[in-house]
Amino acid sequence: MFLAWSAWVKNGVMADVESLIGQVWDPDVRPLVEEAWRCYNAGAIRACITTTWSAVTADIITKLVRLADDGDGQAVSFRTALADAQKKGLSKDGVQAMQKIEASLLDKAVEFELIDSIGSRELERIREDRNLCAHPSLRTLGNVYEPRPEVARGHMAVALETLLTHPPTQGRKVVDEFSTYICDPFFVPSHPHMQATFFDRVRTATRKTIVTFAAKHALLELDPEGRLPVAEHSDRMALALIAFAQRDRELVRTAVFGQSERFQVLEGASQLRALVRLGDQDFFWSMVDQALAARLQEMVVKLPTTAEWEPLPPVTAAALAMVRSQYARERLPGLEARLAELSWTHRLGVATVHPDPYFVPTVVQFIDEAGSWRSGEQAGRMLVQHASFLTLQTLREALNGWWENPECRTAAEMPNLAVLLFHGTSHLGPQRASAFIEFLTNIRALEAEGSYYSYPLLEEALSRAGHILAGSSAASAP
Repeated sequence: MFLAWSAWVKNGVMADVESLIGQVWDPDVRPLVEEAWRCYNAGAIRACITTTWSAVTADIITKLVRLADDGDGQAVSFRTALADAQKKGLSKDGVQAMQKIEASLLDKAVEFELIDSIGSRELERIREDRNLCAHPSLRTLGNVYEPRPEVARGHMAVALETLLTHPPTQGRKVVDEFSTYICDPFFVPSHPHMQATFFDRVRTATRKTIVTFAAKHALLELDPEGRLPVAEHSDRMALALIAFAQRDRELVRTAVFGQSERFQVLEGASQLRALVRLGDQDFFWSMVDQALAARLQEMVVKLPTTAEWEPLPPVTAAALAMVRSQYARERLPGLEARLAELSWTHRLGVATVHPDPYFVPTVVQFIDEAGSWRSGEQAGRMLVQHASFLTLQTLREALNGWWENPECRTAAEMPNLAVLLFHGTSHLGPQRASAFIEFLTNIRALEAEGSYYSYPLLEEALSRAGHILAGSSAASAP
């Protein structure tokens, strides 16, 4: 078993100790870790283990004092006992007092949620091996404990991953900080920030607590004690949950599934809002059984609509926009049929809610079907919204429909929208220029036949991008 573990270490499965040293949270503890690493590289294995334990004790003490300084009442008593022991110095009473404090450090670390019980067990092994290294008399028959290098390296990796690279924040305090962040009036839904602050840098147990906390609020619309409107608060929690899922989808799936029983009995309006928040995420559907899926579909297809030329109610448009999700289409097969029944204006409104590759064919169809200048401009704006999802083929199809449909071609906003579309399709590279040049060529041909609508701003944009010369015919591309 030991040989297998040694091979595991040598094969690099264990964390890269050297890279973790630079992530040690406390700059005062980092020199101890660096010293332990130098001892390891020099072959001083007993010294490496001893120094590693010194780094562990120094780190826990520093963090507990930091918690006391931050106002944690329970940590204040520890800081007082520590100060009393330090005042006694190297006297017999002082040494005994400090030994008593150090003997309880791991228990204190668990109590203050700096580590969990499993982390305490792993760090306890370091302390036991440190005692063997520092006190040779613990072995009988005059034998001196000679630890293997792999043991020392393993102890360093455990200390770094379990304790030394984490800030002194307790589990419940992190959750409070997370809740405060979500309720901040200046909240910005930055996935990298949420992942780094409330997922990557917290312990496994606390991470699970935060994810479960976010799942409860995102799905069940729990009151955030009046700090935000309930629905808005749940929307923000859903954004955090999606960010966490990018790190550990299975953890989020488990947390969401744990809310299934409570979610099943929510009122329909709350269930629909949760569908809108998370219906495009696979982990949401993991808790939706067939009966609930049937209920959701029935509610969605029966949502109220308006007169043909009036905007859809926001709740209706948002719920129907879930048709963009493959997961929603599979579990709610009536979505696409319901969307197809809507008027042109209402279908346009649904696609406006959340631009998505799914709507691109529909948007191209909107360009073809626009029956007035106003609807042509609406279709043009929709096309610009979906510019980042276009391919060279769909771009060409849209531009062909554009110049062929006079309601689009001659609408007042369209020349400016053409420029926005050109810039919005930059992901297609220089190849897209030919489609726009062909578009301008067709516009010029119609102009020669008596149409007075032209697109000089698009020609200017193409020229600035180096695709045609200023003042030249659109067809004269280099």
